[in-house]
Amino acid sequence: MAAILSNLAKLSLSQPTSTVFQSCRIHSQVNPLLIRATQQLLAEPMKKKKRIDPSVLAAKEAKKIKKIEKEIKKLTRFGRILKPVAEIELPNKQFRLAKERQRETPVLSFEESEERALLQKQWGRYRTKMWVHQYQVYDKLVAAQAEALEELKAESPELYQEAIKIDYNMIAMNFEGPKLTPPIRDYVPPDGDYVDTSRKY
Repeated sequence: MAAILSNLAKLSLSQPTSTVFQSCRIHSQVNPLLIRATQQLLAEPMKKKKRIDPSVLAAKEAKKIKKIEKEIKKLTRFGRILKPVAEIELPNKQFRLAKERQRETPVLSFEESEERALLQKQWGRYRTKMWVHQYQVYDKLVAAQAEALEELKAESPELYQEAIKIDYNMIAMNFEGPKLTPPIRDYVPPDGDYVDTSRKY
């Protein structure tokens, strides 16, 4: 038995190349019947690189450099050109008319301003009173419904379960056919085609 163990110990690697192999060798020397782990091979084989002509690479690099130089020259010549916003820019005629057609705010008298402030306060009190009244009515309805459901539950649990079910017939909705269909060929929309008229810079 000792000869077999010594032969198994000699089968281990003489010069391990990693810490995993070193630890495995230690364990295998102490107890050669243990399983010795191998190196993990999880990487994919490297793809063979295609040989590219050096002249093609030089042409690509020259093209990139030329493009960058062109952009730098354009920036130094014209500066930073911002994209115009057509919705904000006004024609000169409209801009001139906007200055001419300005109206001054009329000056209110003290009585008129006091009357408007009083009317606004009265309107605020009226809307608050209406909101409180609607809230109280809603609260009473919810309380009455809950009380009726509790009495129905004590009287008949079957009718209670039927009462709390969702009524899907309140909003009738029927679907027939597929929900998504392919576009109709040669379809003429009633409102016309959408044409993108935004400028491209």
